[in-house]
Amino acid sequence: MRNLKWTALILLACGLVGSAEQAAAPVEQGERNLTARVAGLLARLVYREGDKADTDRYYGEMDRVTDQLREEIDSYIALVANSTPTSKGIEERLDGLLTRKPHPSYGDLPFARVADLRAGKSLVVAYTIVRPPHHDSATVRGYRAGLAGFELMAVTGDDFDGYNMFKKELRSPLSDELWMLAWGQAETANGKIVRFRLYAFDGEMFRTVWSPDDMVDAELRFSAPGFSIDHYRRPNQIHDEFVLTAQGPLKTTPN
Repeated sequence: MRNLKWTALILLACGLVGSAEQAAAPVEQGERNLTARVAGLLARLVYREGDKADTDRYYGEMDRVTDQLREEIDSYIALVANSTPTSKGIEERLDGLLTRKPHPSYGDLPFARVADLRAGKSLVVAYTIVRPPHHDSATVRGYRAGLAGFELMAVTGDDFDGYNMFKKELRSPLSDELWMLAWGQAETANGKIVRFRLYAFDGEMFRTVWSPDDMVDAELRFSAPGFSIDHYRRPNQIHDEFVLTAQGPLKTTPN
């Protein structure tokens, strides 16, 4: 009788393992398919210099291919987030997926933060699609956890069209929102023109907390209470310090 019991338990365990492997197989195949589609689209975002037909092809489909890439990456996030539910894990998966990186002087690697927000478990992702020679496309996207993984809820829009992007999570004064500072240099401007945006995400929508005018020769530094920016305003060099409040960054230095 005891042998029969152990045999039954072994068969049950084997059945559970088999079921788990069968369940994992479609996910792994789906990830492979999505990775292949992303790679194919990335390959179309290059062109052969001096080849007019290929250059015309590139510029003619550049925006459409970029939109398709973003849709595929949204699907990829929804698929892999259940098996990789941490910020670091999702960042690493996106970094591996987006094989072409922005120049480190003008942009950083993919950003991902998982947090419990007002609308529930949520995710903010920001990344850059590299498009030569100076048409990189940055996006900031917010997701909320659902039955099918993280589902896209909102994007920040086109604030950074024509700009590069760096990003950093800031300590949010509101516990049910995730705050992320994005900044980047205009890609074709004469001189260093830098745009800053501070976004808040609550799990359903973004709001722009802070959107100052673009700054010339801006250098950003972070501190415990907030951040500072050194920039040029003719004819003076300006040093601005900010602390974070629930209403947004508050400048503490005189005008």
